[in-house]
Amino acid sequence: MDTATASKTEQVSRPPVGPDLKHVFRNAAKAFDLIQKYRTPPDPKAYAVWYAYVDGTDSLLVGRVDRLVASNGGLSPFDIDAIHAEFLVEDTGMTARQSIGIAIEKEIESAMQILQQGVQNSDEFDASLSKVSEKLPHSVSAEDLTALVSDLMEDNRRMAETTRELNKGLKESQSQIAVLHQELEEVQNQCMRDPLTSVANRRAFDERLEKELKLAEKNEHKLCLALADIDHFKRVNDTYGHQTGDAVLQQFASIVAQNIKGQDMVARYGGEEFAVILPQTDLFSAYNLLVKIKYNFKNSETVIEGTDKSVKDVTASFGLVRYEPGMSVRDLIEQADKYLYEAKHSGRDRVKAKGF
Repeated sequence: MDTATASKTEQVSRPPVGPDLKHVFRNAAKAFDLIQKYRTPPDPKAYAVWYAYVDGTDSLLVGRVDRLVASNGGLSPFDIDAIHAEFLVEDTGMTARQSIGIAIEKEIESAMQILQQGVQNSDEFDASLSKVSEKLPHSVSAEDLTALVSDLMEDNRRMAETTRELNKGLKESQSQIAVLHQELEEVQNQCMRDPLTSVANRRAFDERLEKELKLAEKNEHKLCLALADIDHFKRVNDTYGHQTGDAVLQQFASIVAQNIKGQDMVARYGGEEFAVILPQTDLFSAYNLLVKIKYNFKNSETVIEGTDKSVKDVTASFGLVRYEPGMSVRDLIEQADKYLYEAKHSGRDRVKAKGF
């Protein structure tokens, strides 16, 4: 076969590139273009973030990237890490819950086997008693009675010893199940908490907002949602370091948590963004609350660890929306995000809402 024929045969046998694969190639090319355009470090995390952005299936990720690009002119390594951890890392909490669940199932199975063994031993002892009852009327000599009593005492001793062992095993299984349930509860709590700020995380926020919206829709309850963003947070990180930046995030989360009511929720939405769910709250009251939080945060100080200095005059911007009949969760988030964008682009350090 000559070279031309071989080449032609290869072209015929090679499978065609389908529309799905073409879509992947196009997205990959766009992702690399964005990495070059914004001078993003060309590592796997950066590629994954830009590819997800280009793909556009996660509107929240797209919105986050758009805001960061508009504010900072690109994505920093810190931004890449934060977005990758929030949107693209596999859920380890689910794996932990599944592992503990399997362990609980095994302990329950073990306890059931112990109980079944106890039932079997009880049946065997009952059979032994029945045999003694059958032989007793026919035992006429003292030797016969002594033998029956001896057999009965031996069976009773064996039954008592076995029962003690079974009870011990059952108590150990019960104790282990209790420990596993406690570990499961701790894992579940951890899965709903942001490890840095200790407020609710994105998953907890999503679940709670869905629940509150359904209640508002069903019972005509008031409901407000706010999105907050710490102003010039990249500058804080660049000037004082990420450790101080983390302290600023903790400070903001603490101030919000101290000012909201028990029925409210503050959650770390991602990076330097937070969300506040305000059930049973009208727009005017929610606005005044956010103004108070904004003021308290601006006038707070965050100590720079290892020094006698502190970070001052860090501000935050807020976008606030009120639930209206027919709105979806996505509508609420997009409206709050729109007002947050207005707050950021009209001078920062302010609360924006309809009519305010």
